[in-house]
Amino acid sequence: MLTLFIVVFLSCSGIFLLYAAELPVTISQDEIDRTVALQQREEAVAAREKALEQRAEELDAMQKEVDAKLAQIAAIQKNVEEKLAAIKQEQDASFKNLIKVYSAMSPSKLGPLLNQMSDDNVAMILRAMKAEQVALIMPKLDSEKAVKVSRLLGRFE
Repeated sequence: MLTLFIVVFLSCSGIFLLYAAELPVTISQDEIDRTVALQQREEAVAAREKALEQRAEELDAMQKEVDAKLAQIAAIQKNVEEKLAAIKQEQDASFKNLIKVYSAMSPSKLGPLLNQMSDDNVAMILRAMKAEQVALIMPKLDSEKAVKVSRLLGRFE
């Protein structure tokens, strides 16, 4: 009996489904509007995603360009630093040579020469010389120059 009931129930359900498949589908205008709006949103989102991907590619390209420029700048900076170091080394060698020459001169001949130089340069030269030589040279400088240079040397403030 149960089997008969199941067979009848399934048969009726199948007939209903066949009948329902032939019925026209009715969609309200509100559902159509929502579907159209949803489709427009999906298209807008897809367009935005495409624009974002394009911008991401542009940013990647810009980042690579910036990295390349930074590498060039670093190479140029290293080159400049090396050249500055070489120049400084050359200047130091020239300065040491000049100090040797000035150290070999007599204080009476060196004094008038130093009087014609700037106070900063005279102080720099005297700092590089031995204290005994500076003691012999200072009296040969003009008194005003000797005071200024002494201040620069840090002996009197």
